[in-house]
Amino acid sequence: MRRLAIVIVLLAAGCGGGGGSPGAWRAYTASGTFGINALWASAPDDVWASGQNLLHFDGAAFREVTDAPIAAASDFWGFAPNDVYAVWGTDLAHWDGTAWTLVDFAGAIDPSSLTAVWGTSGGDLWLGDELNGRVFHWNGTAWSTGITQTVTVTDLWGIPGGAGGGVYAGGIFGLSRWSGAAWTDIGDDVAMEAAGVWGFADDDVWAVSDFGALAHWTGAAWTDTLPAGNDAFQDSHSSIWGPAPDDVWAVGDGGAISHWDGAGWTQIQYGQFPYYPFLTKVHGSSADDVWVAGRASNGSNAPVILHNGK
Repeated sequence: MRRLAIVIVLLAAGCGGGGGSPGAWRAYTASGTFGINALWASAPDDVWASGQNLLHFDGAAFREVTDAPIAAASDFWGFAPNDVYAVWGTDLAHWDGTAWTLVDFAGAIDPSSLTAVWGTSGGDLWLGDELNGRVFHWNGTAWSTGITQTVTVTDLWGIPGGAGGGVYAGGIFGLSRWSGAAWTDIGDDVAMEAAGVWGFADDDVWAVSDFGALAHWTGAAWTDTLPAGNDAFQDSHSSIWGPAPDDVWAVGDGGAISHWDGAGWTQIQYGQFPYYPFLTKVHGSSADDVWVAGRASNGSNAPVILHNGK
């Protein structure tokens, strides 16, 4: 695996920002010792994060939420500040802007360990499960269970706005697409699994993995976008997100923060030698509001939360 060259980046170090604008990464503290594995931002002063605890950022600090029916979250997905979903264990919870409540499956599905959530609305929700690559779908009336061609669903993404496009599932092994009728394996030699999936259209989807995939789906095949001949570029990524096709962020081990500008990838290494953090999630609400999270590598496993915004 290719390694990043040693580059010390201080808290105020610049990095290619949203839409190509430079910006500074500001660090925030949070409680817990498991790092951060779930992240959702609807505004610069409204961010949900979770690791050991369920956390909410109100513009001043990340505070532990203790009155929710879930202790933490494996993943978040939201449609508005008062319409956010979270999965944890066998539960799906909903935030209405005032309180978290559990969604009652009424025995229609039997999750084992929910790992991902995505949707186009509260009437079109998809949940990924750890067991057998299962995906559960709520169509606004009933729940159904599907089996993807993946092992342990790690992330879900689909066409924004429900424009009749596909739904994509990444897993520890396998990449699948829902056509509206069936799940089909779309993995190949370039991308065979995905820790994170994100996109903008059926011919514009990204997949990243811990095993060196930084791949783009054109609608027919995966294209390897790793910078050619750059042995200093870290190729292990855990999460990907972007506000536009020419403004995409990916994060991973060794403090790697990578940015796609529509033509190629650039990368910085956040932190100080030898304790570069393990970055596991990236999300934001706009090109000027990008959040990155993970855990410290100094033995504390403390949450690492970074913000790049104006």
